[in-house]
Amino acid sequence: MTDWERRLALDPSAAVPLYYQLRERLRAVIRDCEPDTLIPAEKDLMVYAGVSRATARRAIGDLVQEGLLIARQGSGTYTAPMAVAPELGARPAGFTETMARLGRKPTTQVLKAHRQPAGTDVGVALGLDETQEIVFIERLRLIEGTPCMLESAHLPADLVPGILDEDLTGSLYDLLRMKYGLSPASGRETIGAVNADYRLAELLRVPIAAALLATARSTSAASGVALEYTIRHARGDFAVFSVELNDAKNALMGQ
Repeated sequence: MTDWERRLALDPSAAVPLYYQLRERLRAVIRDCEPDTLIPAEKDLMVYAGVSRATARRAIGDLVQEGLLIARQGSGTYTAPMAVAPELGARPAGFTETMARLGRKPTTQVLKAHRQPAGTDVGVALGLDETQEIVFIERLRLIEGTPCMLESAHLPADLVPGILDEDLTGSLYDLLRMKYGLSPASGRETIGAVNADYRLAELLRVPIAAALLATARSTSAASGVALEYTIRHARGDFAVFSVELNDAKNALMGQ
């Protein structure tokens, strides 16, 4: 059990500001905590560190901004959950595969699954006429029961006959490979930041306007045929991305 009082004791005579001392001591304690550990309330930190409420709040706020702490309204402040860290520049990997590699337990809720016209944007992404049919699959992805990502996949209907009759709660890439002989061999993923609207906030259990990571992925099979166009909205406290930087994989780095 963490000895918060001992580890957060500050030195008032030090030249370093108290909020900075408290922030760095909190940072050190957080490193030793499990993900989703509840930290002491502001009033307790004030006692342990001998600081004002404003000082305690500033130290906590800095660590929340860094993503090391998560403030949950009505519940308290927690150490951040272990983040999902897919590698950019690597071969396309699905959510289920990524979670298995990280030793996490993913589950999936299928929210929508039906055929519909591609429309303009999806048609361009998949190289289809806007009137051609696609299969739309919207799924809520969870880690240990906590929603972390809303995923909307668009697949050319002609490539996946009968897919709506299959179990869509597992790996979509495994299903494509095993039933249709299709695997994503290459692709492009773009990443941006958005704020949660009412529906995203409700599904992901975050406040309205909370910062989310939004990604759009287009992949193709080895033959070059467009395979999927998938949009993901991920909670910022669950998603980070890593990329290997070297000349072979990132030719533009030197330009």
